[in-house]
Amino acid sequence: MKSTTFNLPVLAFMICFFSDPSVSDAQIQFGIRAGLNATNVSFEKLPSKSERYGFHAGVFADIPITTDFLSIQPELSFSTKGAAFKPLTGRQTLNMSYVDFLLPVAFKLSAFDLQVGPFASYLATTPDYTVYNENRVVVDGFKKYDVGLLIGLAFNLNKIVIGARYNQGFVDVTTDNARPFLGTGKNAVAQVSLGYKF
Repeated sequence: MKSTTFNLPVLAFMICFFSDPSVSDAQIQFGIRAGLNATNVSFEKLPSKSERYGFHAGVFADIPITTDFLSIQPELSFSTKGAAFKPLTGRQTLNMSYVDFLLPVAFKLSAFDLQVGPFASYLATTPDYTVYNENRVVVDGFKKYDVGLLIGLAFNLNKIVIGARYNQGFVDVTTDNARPFLGTGKNAVAQVSLGYKF
């Protein structure tokens, strides 16, 4: 009986939600998106730190919640992140590749979408860090997960989507064996992208 009293309000909500004409008339759209990344990690001990440039590519959906105003846009993408630095001479890069699951809510303002929402990331590579002044390599120095918040703006031109986005990680991505050399660090990613809705 306890489960029945819990499920009845949920069932009533679902019936009302899906019987709403604004929801039933809305259509889910799918698309692909790719673009450029400018990334950095806030390692306070990384020498002469600067941005690393890379790319992202993935698939997304546009799921309307209310017609012409609000939608959810889940996205699964591959994204190169990390940072550039100069330990002694010459530019080096710390290459970190992630699989990102993003779940932004989009507020539709005419042809523009204002996006905000959470993301979760999985580190798909196992980068090592070379400590140049000690001539040693730190192995398994980075955590396999990250979570954070994104904010972005997209311009919809028929089926073409032009977007800009900023993703801020909340997790210190270093493990204990890398922290003495790099300090703590969180991912920050600026993206510009071009997408197509089918």
